[in-house]
Amino acid sequence: MSYILNISTAVPEYQIGKEDLTRFYLQAFHPDQANHFIKKLYVLNRKTKIERRYSCIPDYQGNNYELYTNGDFMQPIEKRMQLYKVKIMPLASQAIDKVLRQSTIKPADFTHLITVSCTGLMAPGLEFMIAEKYGLEHTEKSAVNFLGCYAGLKALKQAHYIAQSTPHACILIVSAELCSLHFYPSDVNEDIIANLLFADGAAAVIVCGNKSEHAQHKVVLQMDHIGSASVPNTADLMKWDISSTAFRMHLSAQVVGAIKAHIHDVVAHFLGNEKADIDYWAIHPGGVKIVEAVQQSLHLQDDQVAESMQIMQQYGNMSSPTILFILSSIFNKIKNADEMESKKIFSCAFGPGLNMEMVSLSSVNTSHLNLSNPIHQNHAVEV
Repeated sequence: MSYILNISTAVPEYQIGKEDLTRFYLQAFHPDQANHFIKKLYVLNRKTKIERRYSCIPDYQGNNYELYTNGDFMQPIEKRMQLYKVKIMPLASQAIDKVLRQSTIKPADFTHLITVSCTGLMAPGLEFMIAEKYGLEHTEKSAVNFLGCYAGLKALKQAHYIAQSTPHACILIVSAELCSLHFYPSDVNEDIIANLLFADGAAAVIVCGNKSEHAQHKVVLQMDHIGSASVPNTADLMKWDISSTAFRMHLSAQVVGAIKAHIHDVVAHFLGNEKADIDYWAIHPGGVKIVEAVQQSLHLQDDQVAESMQIMQQYGNMSSPTILFILSSIFNKIKNADEMESKKIFSCAFGPGLNMEMVSLSSVNTSHLNLSNPIHQNHAVEV
């Protein structure tokens, strides 16, 4: 069995409001071009329902430019990657330091480290930077790179596999993304939406096996079921391509329809008769329309997707850590309520493919836990 002990979240220092982003976007165009699509920009920005988001660079606030200097919004990929190398570790450290403060676990207790990121590539990677700072040179290290928004759940699954094979394991997951480094000036709808949706953020998660001393006598999230599903013939609907000037996200308008057409059967197969028992739904907010599509297909009430909508409104889509922000919010709510009864959570995230990753969890008090029940694994789901 595998238990989530703590989840912490962090965002960089520069807050971006709707007006900031609109003003920044218009600066990337000649006034004649800006006037051509300004109405569309305002309409799309309003429809995102994102109130604010955060960036690792001050550029979006309009007073100081660290990346998009000299009015050039088509910076080379080398410059973006240089900033990624400088900015990623401070943000990741915020999340790590926070999760360590929430726990009695020390860095030396970690047996494994898993890092997650799709907004920058380098070697040595983020896992080695973290190992060097926190003295984890002898910790087993791995990285989940370039998988997009569902990679946070992918890392949870990897941690689960480790905990199953090594019950004494103590795993640190760090998911960190700097999406704001990849602004791409374009009046194409898909590019506009990507620019308006994505933001920066990080999360750190501690996962332990059932024989780890750190998992004893506390409320944890137990991973009960894990699953994955790919929607056929959707490879072109959501893509994350590397160009000479940016990592370009392509989001087709057909993504919402593809999710809406398949999510009901996928979840029904995954949960079986347990759908009615789910207390919390953690749906990755790839956009408001995606959450609404899941809500409609699964016949969920507004309050059942409230955490997903709230995280999207407050932080935007941060790619891989977003689902961990939602799980953190739900976990804190459960712990603060101090309820003895176990609560069940269904989480899912979507990414390039079109691929869906799913994890169902239960809140349990390990002081009263029956450790004889094995976890059930749905490795693949037919759609």
